[in-house]
Amino acid sequence: MTTGKKLWQTGANLNKEVEAFTVGTDYILDARLLPFDIQASQAHVKMLVSIDILSQEEGDSLCKELDTILTLLQKGEFEITREQEDGHTAIEQYLVEKLGDVGKKIHTGRSRNDQALIMMRLFMRAELPKITNRYEKLESMFRYVAEQNAGQIFPGYTHAQKAMPTTIDTWLLSFADALKDNSESINVLSNMLDQSPLGSASGFGIRNFNNNRLLSAKEMGFNRVQENPMYCGLSRGYFEYRFLQTFSPSLLILLRFITDILLFTMSEFQYCSLPHSITTGSSIMPQKRNYDVLEIARGKIKQYFSLETQLRDISAGLMSGYHRDLQLTKKPFLEAVDILKELLSILSLVLENLQFNKECIDASITPDLFATEKVYELVLQGVPFRNAYRQVKKEIL
Repeated sequence: MTTGKKLWQTGANLNKEVEAFTVGTDYILDARLLPFDIQASQAHVKMLVSIDILSQEEGDSLCKELDTILTLLQKGEFEITREQEDGHTAIEQYLVEKLGDVGKKIHTGRSRNDQALIMMRLFMRAELPKITNRYEKLESMFRYVAEQNAGQIFPGYTHAQKAMPTTIDTWLLSFADALKDNSESINVLSNMLDQSPLGSASGFGIRNFNNNRLLSAKEMGFNRVQENPMYCGLSRGYFEYRFLQTFSPSLLILLRFITDILLFTMSEFQYCSLPHSITTGSSIMPQKRNYDVLEIARGKIKQYFSLETQLRDISAGLMSGYHRDLQLTKKPFLEAVDILKELLSILSLVLENLQFNKECIDASITPDLFATEKVYELVLQGVPFRNAYRQVKKEIL
C-alpha cells in the first residue's frame, strides 16, 4: 500500500517530529471508528453515482472495495499508519491502489473534516442506544430494589446527621426519579444527532458543486441534513460535548448514591452490604471487606467530568471554521463514552446485589427521629406551630 505521501502533500516529506506531534494517536483511534467512515463513504459513493460523477460500475467497484476494507479490519489485517495520519487517508490510499483513477474520485465533494464529522456523528448515533439501554436498566433496577424493600422504615439525614424517618423505597426511588427526569434530555440529544453533516466539505459547502446531501443522509438512516455548512463545522467537538453533558446530571446524582452506600456499609452503620463476590480484601488486614467497586466508580465519575471539561476547553475560544485543535476532542470523548457505559453497568450490578440489614436499620430508628411528628401532633390539636416546636424541643433536651 502506498503510504509515503499525505493526501495534501506535494512537496518535501513532513519533519518526523512534527508528524508525530500533529498526528498523535489519531491513527490508532481511527481503527475503532473506521467502520463508520466506511459506512459514510459508501453513502457518499452512491450520492456521486446519482449525480453522474461516478458510473454505476465505478460505484459498485468502490463499494465492493470498501466492504473488503471492513472485512480486513475485522480480521485485524487493515493497518492505519502514522504516516497516513488518519483512517480517511488509509481508506483513500487503499482504493487508489486497488482501483487507480476510480479511487481518486471518491473524495469529490467532501473533505477529511467532512469525513471526521460524519464518522463521529455515526459513532454517537450508534452508541446512544447502547448507553440508553444501560441507563434505563439502571433506573429499573432502582425501582425493583425499592419495590423489594417497600415500607421498610429508614433514617433520613440532613447535615450528615439523623433527621427524620423515611423508607428504603423513598430513598431509592429518589434516584430512579432523577434518572427518569433526565431521560428527556437524552431524547433531545437523539434528535440533535439525527442530522447528517456530510457534504459540508471544509465547512463552507462547494458553491459550484451540487452535492445531493439528502440522498447520502437517507442512505445512512438520518432523517434530515444539517443544512448550514458552517454549523456543521461548529458542531465538531460541540456535539461531543453536548453528548457528554447530557449524562452529567445523572452522574452527579449517582455520585450521591455512591456516597450514601459507602457510608451505610460502614461497620458503624451496617444498614446494607454487598456480597464477597462484589467486594475485595486487604493484603495485610484479614478482616477487611473493601467496597472498591464503589470507590472506583466514584473516581470514574470524576474522570468523566474532567474529560467533559477537556472537550469544552479544547473547543473554547476558537473562531468559526475548522482548527486542528479539534482533533484532540476525539480521545477524551471516546474515553468518556467507555467510562459511561462501564459505570451504568457496574452500578446496576451493585444494586442487584445490595443486601439490607433490617436489624441494624431498626436499631437506628431512635425516638429523636420522630420529634417533628410530635410537633405536628400538637399542631393538629390546635397548638401554634412555634409553641409546639418549643415544647417538643424542651422535652427532648
